[in-house]
Parts: sequence; structure tokens; C-alpha cells
Amino acid sequence: MKYRLKSASGPLTGQTFDLDESTLLGSGEHVDVRLEGLDAEHARIVRRDGGLVLEASGAARVNGEPVSDAALQSGDEIQFGTRRFVLQAPGLKPARVLDQVPARRASAWKWLVAAGLLAAAGAAGWWWLLGPGAA
Repeated sequence: MKYRLKSASGPLTGQTFDLDESTLLGSGEHVDVRLEGLDAEHARIVRRDGGLVLEASGAARVNGEPVSDAALQSGDEIQFGTRRFVLQAPGLKPARVLDQVPARRASAWKWLVAAGLLAAAGAAGWWWLLGPGAA
């Protein structure tokens, strides 16, 4: 399966990077994904046991949690400093996307309340203008 990283922030936003058996990320000249402001060899993503593993020598987070070594799956957000990436497996939706989302209730009651308030305001205005105290 072919994985890729999609940049979700910074100057590389929207760009995708195909991941090989081993993909090196950092600020060095020889890295696969160059990210200014990081260590020369900040992190590596490697294929292991049919999946991917992040090996970070610099600061890294996966789904908001600090890590130095973490198994990855499609949909994971990987962060190096202020730069965020999403791990994608083409043709697969992330597990979080596949989870059932509760259906939203219709908001018809809001319209009924609004209509009731308008009717009450109209009746009060009618009574004030043409009610018992009108001349």
C-alpha cells in the first residue's frame, strides 16, 4: 500500500509527499522532506511489519501526543514544531471518518419558537393600538 504525507500547515500546505520504505524528514540537504527550522535529521518514517512507524529524534507529536517512536495509521496527524501533516493511504478513509456520526436533529422547533414570538408581538401591538384604551 502506498502511503503519503499531506502538509496541513506552513509554507508546504496542501503538498503531498509519497512515503518510501524509509522517508527522512528534517532540514538537512539530503532529507526526503525538507522542513526548515528542524534538526538536520529530525524524524524518519519507516515501513515495519506491514505498517508505518515514526522514529523521531526531535520533538514530534502524533494526534497531539508527544512521541519518539509511534506506530502510524491512515488519518493520523503528525506534528513537527508548528508544521502539521496528515498521513494518507490512497483509497482508504481514516478510521475516524468511518465512525458513525450521530444524525443531527432537525431544527424545526427554532422556527416554531420564532413564529410564536412574532405572533405574540403582533397580538400585543394590535391590543395596544386597537385595544380597550384606544380612542
